[in-house]
Amino acid sequence: MKPSTITNHRRTLFATLLFATGAIVGWPFALALAVPFVVEELFVLSGDHISAPERRKWSAIRWKRLLSCGLIASLLLVSLPSERRLTQT
Repeated sequence: MKPSTITNHRRTLFATLLFATGAIVGWPFALALAVPFVVEELFVLSGDHISAPERRKWSAIRWKRLLSCGLIASLLLVSLPSERRLTQT
């Protein structure tokens, strides 16, 4: 995977979906493996080059992005079982 940057929204959404899918499908250790990803996403600059005064804004953007991707992943994965039940009937 590419390093985390402020412009790479797909990386965050993709990883969040994979960790959530693994946890919901039945492998609880997927959430434990998500911890390093979350730490990197929220606290490590990775590919971003920002000045010290912009650090607070950068951090707010990263928190907002991770939370929104988590919400999207949970909504997508929670809606799947109800769709399966409708197609089986």
